[in-house]
Amino acid sequence: MKGLNDEDHPVLVSNRLIRAATALGRVTSRVHKREQGLTSPEFAVLLALGGDRSRLTSTHIVELTAMDKTKVSRAVASLDQRGWVERERATSDRRFEYLTLTGAGRTALANLLPKIVEAESAVLGSLSEAERSGLEAGLTGLDRAISH
Repeated sequence: MKGLNDEDHPVLVSNRLIRAATALGRVTSRVHKREQGLTSPEFAVLLALGGDRSRLTSTHIVELTAMDKTKVSRAVASLDQRGWVERERATSDRRFEYLTLTGAGRTALANLLPKIVEAESAVLGSLSEAERSGLEAGLTGLDRAISH
């Protein structure tokens, strides 16, 4: 029986990335689930709204997170129920609404981020400095390649 490393069955980068992202996501999801009861989509939306562009539409969040619009919509509704998201209808096109974090949403994110970083660091700490640098360089390059 041939293994995955044989020439007939190459190891796909996409599968390796999915496996690594899923495993690391499980580590971080334990933190946001334990600390705030957040699902992974809810945390992803919270993180997107806490970024540089803090006023986003759901369409922007779909693009940033690569989640489908139904997951984003459910996550936004849940965060809105918590009082962590503010919705503002666009004046130019009433079909769209701009989403921003409320003070409570920003506080929740600020409290979660150090714990998430700590959980990631615990995993990434087993890599050598060269491996961490290579991973960062590779992910930056992949982000650039995908965005074109």
